[in-house]
Amino acid sequence: MPIRGDPDPLYIGRTLDTPSGDLKDALRRVTAERFDFIAIPLAAPGGQGRGAEMQPSVDSDLVLDSSVWHTSVIGAASESLVPDTAQNPAEAAARCAALETELRWAGHLALRAVLLPPPAAASGGLSYARAVSEFLRAGVFPEASAEDGVAPPGPALRVPAGKGGWAEWNRFRTICGHHQRLWAALEFTEGGSADLTERDVDRWAGEPVRFAIVPAAAFVANKQGFPVLPKLYKALLLRLFRHQVQVILSAPQGGVCQESADSATGEGSSTDVLGPRLQYVARLFQSLPELNSVERFSQSHLDCLQAPLQPLQDNLESETYELFETDPVKYAQYEEAVLAFLRERLSAGRAPPFAVMVLGAGRGPLVAAALRAAARAETPVSVWAVEKNPNAVHTLRHRRRKEAAWSCVEVVAGDMRSWQAPRKADVIISELLGSFGDNELSPECLDGAQRFLAEDGVCIPQNYTSSLQPISAAALWADARGRNGGVEASGESSLDMGYVVQLHRAFYPTSGPKDCFTFKHPNWALESNDRYGEFSFEAETDALVHGFAGYFDCELYGSARISIHPSTASEGMFSWFPMFFPLQTPVFLRRGDAIRLHMWRLHDEKKAWYEWALSEPMATPIQNPGGKSYPIGLF
Repeated sequence: MPIRGDPDPLYIGRTLDTPSGDLKDALRRVTAERFDFIAIPLAAPGGQGRGAEMQPSVDSDLVLDSSVWHTSVIGAASESLVPDTAQNPAEAAARCAALETELRWAGHLALRAVLLPPPAAASGGLSYARAVSEFLRAGVFPEASAEDGVAPPGPALRVPAGKGGWAEWNRFRTICGHHQRLWAALEFTEGGSADLTERDVDRWAGEPVRFAIVPAAAFVANKQGFPVLPKLYKALLLRLFRHQVQVILSAPQGGVCQESADSATGEGSSTDVLGPRLQYVARLFQSLPELNSVERFSQSHLDCLQAPLQPLQDNLESETYELFETDPVKYAQYEEAVLAFLRERLSAGRAPPFAVMVLGAGRGPLVAAALRAAARAETPVSVWAVEKNPNAVHTLRHRRRKEAAWSCVEVVAGDMRSWQAPRKADVIISELLGSFGDNELSPECLDGAQRFLAEDGVCIPQNYTSSLQPISAAALWADARGRNGGVEASGESSLDMGYVVQLHRAFYPTSGPKDCFTFKHPNWALESNDRYGEFSFEAETDALVHGFAGYFDCELYGSARISIHPSTASEGMFSWFPMFFPLQTPVFLRRGDAIRLHMWRLHDEKKAWYEWALSEPMATPIQNPGGKSYPIGLF
């Protein structure tokens, strides 16, 4: 049984040397030891060969039911079949053919994963990677849907977790065209944690790691003599637990340790060796802190690309409004902002009632926040709730009829940019921000509405600033590329779009985000909302950059603010996830290299849009030219 977790369980398997005798009985014993699956060689020792010449490590597929093969067994391809170490082209071709035979055997058994041997470091692994790329393209690995809690099937390349492992992985997956179904299987080695740094741990957290292979020798003894993982191996495993990694424990060859009394390395049978290690891994997994309310809300959205909302162009549905209204932070901050404004006006001797205009009122949460603030300030207000979505207007009118506090509210059905207000507003309140601040066209909306703001009137929010930073996120980039086949017949590219996403399997190879575009309200001079920025970042370690993460920080009024910027994020707020702007091609950076981004915000009479390109470490074509793939409609 998998180890119960919050929210996902942990699956722990173990290696099994070439099966002998009754595999079903061996699997029963392994299950009794609390393992969830086994990893077995696909071919018998010396049994590598092409087609029917191969000798499988088991008698036949009949030794287990199909469902058991699929859920309880993964295969390990033979290390001797790596073609790059062959003496000549003919031998390399024979190895590739034999490797394909083993992989097709795994497909025949419906195994849910195959462990690929590590690349030969000296050769660079080019021929090996080319062969695996061809196998992926040709469908050698069967397409199948993922089970609940289990990643989709595919090959996992064994690479060291320590020194040189990431470089091997990056080279191999790049040659394979960043294929979405190629995974990494990190091998923990004896003494290997000495080569790890905290940045290495962070970097692996941004990669598609499916397995952690942990041999008995990777453990050390604690003061009590029990086996534990070294500090950075432990830190790495804790990070990977949140990414649904599956752990494979392995005993020394033959399953028996030679040591007699060291409980860190075990003694006697493989059960004696692996049992304490399994218990340690299980306890480590169960030590993970429980998810907080925001993490629990975000769980179903992790690494899930979403098209940004376009509320000017599209009307939101009731379910979307309801979701945003449950945010425990946003409307509390708006209430504090309105309260600060009202108290400031009262202390200046201004006479109420104050004219409050809520633009884009939705179903009324901002109206309710303003009314609560007025009650706390003990001052009357007159409120206009302006909403263009006719479906939401019905809700506003219902609340006006049913809620006593709404007696001072007038509901206006229409676009704020064309509405003729009956008087000047003391304060305009809006929640038109997107994940990148201005990407839902807050500047254009408020510029069109500020004509009915009093000369000394205030806008809430008063200003907001977007920010950007490079991000390594292989899974996100592959997902974006795979949409619409990457490029549609119309020329629209799924990599020329911005996406809203709760970033999870991601790594940030440079220092923190840099400010991008700032907008202030009111904009009495009606200065253009077009923008241009140039941003340079320096890599702190070798990394592959897949795009840029975007955030915003917003000053509502006084000390009240809302933010998703990593350093100023509003704790407990979940109304916005970050933005992701992909690159057309991932860019490799060595430590100390600069990456220079150029970002534009542009518009015409129908839409606004972003364009972006690099000038370092190389020049790249402008993405989303003319807003062809990602326009933000003004109407």
